[in-house]
Amino acid sequence: MFERILGPVHFLESRSFDSNIIYIDGGDLQVLVDTGTGLNAAELDKNLRRLGTSAEKITDIVLTHSHIDHIGGVIPILESASPRIHLHKEEAERINSGDMELTLANTFGAELPLIRIDNALDEGQVLSFGDVNLEVYHTPGHSIGSICLYAEDLKLMLTGDTMFPEGSFGRVDFPTGDSSKLVESLRRISQLDFDIALPGHMWAIKQDGNKSARMSYEMARSWFTS
Repeated sequence: MFERILGPVHFLESRSFDSNIIYIDGGDLQVLVDTGTGLNAAELDKNLRRLGTSAEKITDIVLTHSHIDHIGGVIPILESASPRIHLHKEEAERINSGDMELTLANTFGAELPLIRIDNALDEGQVLSFGDVNLEVYHTPGHSIGSICLYAEDLKLMLTGDTMFPEGSFGRVDFPTGDSSKLVESLRRISQLDFDIALPGHMWAIKQDGNKSARMSYEMARSWFTS
């Protein structure tokens, strides 16, 4: 079940291989950040209906990166809706050209139809959904096009698989992963002011988000640098 985090922002903690899913009620804009694998699409729709919306009303999907556990849920949503799909340009351009390696479909034994990315995101771009304004931070390391989304006025950071709770962070051994870039990405977000961090896996960080980011940065630096 979605948990209301603040204002129009709700958080659904993952089950099985799914990513966490974030729902933003932007009034006319109904937004998901990440979608899970798609294996639990019916349950996602049920949880959205509890909030007074549904999968068929989703207008926008923002992907923190294009691994299968985040992007797979786009497919069942496309059966009943035509959302605008947002993804960083480093991965959007590859997917739009037909290169699906970045989704890790083969790793998970899945086959995905082509997904068209409508908005190739770039560093510093701001996505406005009602009262929620999300600034794009390009944070490569887990994958080449990974992003974090920063709502400065809400002191909120959506971290995807760049940063997790308790000093943890995304793995770097999948295609386009890069440990040195991950360390730099964590350094950047650790310098921002936020209290709440909503990661792509594990639980929501509801206080001292910046402190958690610094822990992740220090841990990654100790692992990956001499």
